[in-house]
Amino acid sequence: MKSILFSCVVLVFISPLFLLSQTNSWPVVEPLHERRTFNDIAKSNADTPFLVYLKNTEGVAVYKLECHNGFYENDTGIDFSGDFQCVLFAIDGNKVTTGNLLAVDNKDERSTDWFNRGRILSEQLRGACAGYPEYESVRHFKLRGMLITFQFTDLEWARLIDQNKLILNKFTFDFSVVPDKRNQTASAEPVKGAKPPNSCY
Repeated sequence: MKSILFSCVVLVFISPLFLLSQTNSWPVVEPLHERRTFNDIAKSNADTPFLVYLKNTEGVAVYKLECHNGFYENDTGIDFSGDFQCVLFAIDGNKVTTGNLLAVDNKDERSTDWFNRGRILSEQLRGACAGYPEYESVRHFKLRGMLITFQFTDLEWARLIDQNKLILNKFTFDFSVVPDKRNQTASAEPVKGAKPPNSCY
């Protein structure tokens, strides 16, 4: 009887430690910073391709970040839209092993390709919509032992005459990732604070 009781006590103490070790099993990524400038987007109806691979400490690619805009035609399984949209996948060799990790794990963001902070619209980078932290020109994504940062600078605008609307014509995109053990969710953590109204989407 004592041995059974002892085993139960041991399990009580071991189980949380075991679960903690499981949450810390994400690969540690190497820091990375990339910058790209896109010009004359509105005038040329051009795509905005951006592709980087996040590698572990052994130099093996473990995540793929891919970005395009609504002009991109593809068969990747993602319906890219907006002025710039990025998706992040875990990979094993050439095989994608997850859904889009930039989407928060809730019904709204998992139900569409576009309702997450990896998708950027012109409206979100200027005017009233630019006043919502983490939904505007600087965005942080916390997940899987990483801190990912998007930053948009050198913004230039073009006016669509037929719609009397300003759209993004030039921008510089800065992408960075650093390891951060505090971030242990399987996909992007929800951000705190107010969300932009539907008019910003």
